[in-house]
Amino acid sequence: MNALTPFLACPMCMSGADGRTLVAANSAILALLVVLLAVLASFGSFIFYLARRSRKFVETVTPDIP
Repeated sequence: MNALTPFLACPMCMSGADGRTLVAANSAILALLVVLLAVLASFGSFIFYLARRSRKFVETVTPDIP
């Protein structure tokens, strides 16, 4: 195998897997996507919480100057 040999897919995809192996691989992919989306959603909600809290803090600290 030289450096210019193209890699088309992982062995699982090219082996023609069927039955329980295919279901297990698809379930693993789905589980990883769910975990990824959960982490991204929690990160986004934390940023939103910090922005809202910062806005409240600025309103309470800065005096109203007429």
